Amino acid sequence: MENRADIRIYYCRNSVPNGRIPGSLARLEQRMDVALEAVPCSGRIDPRYILKAFEGGASKVCLLACPEGECKLLEGNLRAIKRIEAARELLAEAGVDPCSVRMFQPRDANSFDSVVEDITRFADEVTE
Repeated sequence: MENRADIRIYYCRNSVPNGRIPGSLARLEQRMDVALEAVPCSGRIDPRYILKAFEGGASKVCLLACPEGECKLLEGNLRAIKRIEAARELLAEAGVDPCSVRMFQPRDANSFDSVVEDITRFADEVTE
């Protein structure tokens, strides 16, 4: 059966502390309306991949990237910012609210749970 989650969360494998999904993110994954998917690097997320999530029924998509300056691939999270902006432009052209896509970055490894709280608030926001 295909996963028709309303909220898609892509996360950089390198952004999770010690390579293991922390409890805060695992709890979010337990929600029926949320689907988590690891990507090799946030900078590798293609705007078309985000659009495909919307075509598959998602109402919101977010990307969890490494803290700024801590990308293992040097500039991956900087590329991710540009790619999220490109996806927003494409969504706006298609008549989809560009605010339904967001990128989240912890300030550092210690603020990961706080960012997951931000993602949870984003997921819970009512879309107009």
